[in-house]
Amino acid sequence: MIPYKTDTDISSYIIFPRFLIPMDLSNDAKVLYALLLDRAGISKKKGYIETDGTIRLYFTVEDAKSKLRRSRQVAMRAFHELESCGLIFRRKQGLGRPAVITLNMPADKRRGAND
Repeated sequence: MIPYKTDTDISSYIIFPRFLIPMDLSNDAKVLYALLLDRAGISKKKGYIETDGTIRLYFTVEDAKSKLRRSRQVAMRAFHELESCGLIFRRKQGLGRPAVITLNMPADKRRGAND
């Protein structure tokens, strides 16, 4: 370990939106949303964009389980929490294929709205 100083380079990090902090969600759901937001950035770079400009991303329950280091049940519950409050929408594609996920943000929380 090295101390964090003014010249310390932070090469990799995940954005954690401030609007998640006061929300009535489990910490697992909040971290999952941050992971999905990170994956959306990768999807955007790879060109996974719908005709309306919406970014299409794929993140399976197994991905969530692995990244969160939690059980399958906890990962599924976190997805359900995010769906229930409208922060994500999952469109199933059929047996054996991952769901297409669309991220949503509260309308008043977009970049620049309250900064």
